[in-house]
Amino acid sequence: MSRQCWIAAVLLMTSTSAGAQTAAAPALDEALDAPTRAHIVTEFARRLNELHVDGARAKAAADDLRKRLARGEYDDALTARALAPRVTRDVAAITPDRHTYLEFVPYDLGDARLRPAPPAPAADNYGLRKFELLDDGIGYLKITRFAPLDHGALDTAARFMDKAADSPALIIDLRDAGGDSQDMAALLASYLLDDQRSIFFKNQQIHLHDQLDRNGRVVAEYWTYGSVAGRRFGGVKPLYLLVNSGTSGAAEAFAYDLQQYVRRPFASGKSGQRALVIGTPTAGDARVGSKQRISRQLQTSIAVTRASNYLTRYNWQGGGVQPDRMAEPSAALDTAQQLAQAAIRGASGAAEQQP
Repeated sequence: MSRQCWIAAVLLMTSTSAGAQTAAAPALDEALDAPTRAHIVTEFARRLNELHVDGARAKAAADDLRKRLARGEYDDALTARALAPRVTRDVAAITPDRHTYLEFVPYDLGDARLRPAPPAPAADNYGLRKFELLDDGIGYLKITRFAPLDHGALDTAARFMDKAADSPALIIDLRDAGGDSQDMAALLASYLLDDQRSIFFKNQQIHLHDQLDRNGRVVAEYWTYGSVAGRRFGGVKPLYLLVNSGTSGAAEAFAYDLQQYVRRPFASGKSGQRALVIGTPTAGDARVGSKQRISRQLQTSIAVTRASNYLTRYNWQGGGVQPDRMAEPSAALDTAQQLAQAAIRGASGAAEQQP
């Protein structure tokens, strides 16, 4: 064998061996026999009946699951991966919300070492993607998600909102924003609202919304913060929120709460809506879910609470937050800029006319 052929053969053997060593392990897919499958379906039905925030729909969905199981509709779902979407589809036909489903995961739920590490919360500035100044000094804040609060999130929010404090108007872009942290939503709302019930209560906390269980009991309350780091934008200057069908979860709570609040500036005596929502209806996700393991690779997710705005005693479930000004998502920013510029000119003209 020539020297060149010998080297080529060695390289081929080495690369083949390395490839075999580094090949990814086959994904797990839990096999389900008839008793295990029956246990999963009936246990999911039981949890629906006991935990879901909409008791009547949950009972109907649970009864439907048991009937389908008895008719043998799931007999050909021989693995966890196959069963999960079938059960989820059937439940969603009766209880259509984003937090109620049977979830397959590609690892063993019983082994904590196999669970994927959560993304670093500061990797994307806690969802506060960017702040910039547009024409006429209009502030523009892009939010991609509402991240859980920690010291880093508090500092990041203060830094971004401090930049917005001097702007004559502010646009907050919530298009495709999500996240489950209603605490972050309440924190950001604290920079945008003033308590104007009376001169004595000014700058106190404002009750935004609650989370209620299936019996109507309050399990969590969300208020603005009495004090925050950095400067506030305030509760009077023009504020615009951009939304679309991808706006979900805590981003919807943020938009809905600000939309419902009515400001009453003392100086002018006028009243008006705090935030103008622009775009298309949001996802309609006003519930919070809870997950529980049910087998080696399956877990149930069930909506256990619903939001209730303090002023309206209502929420945006199903229909989404309804914009005050409808606009295609691609045109929402231009629409907000035009409205902001008109508001700024109007405020300047009114100031010039005062004696």
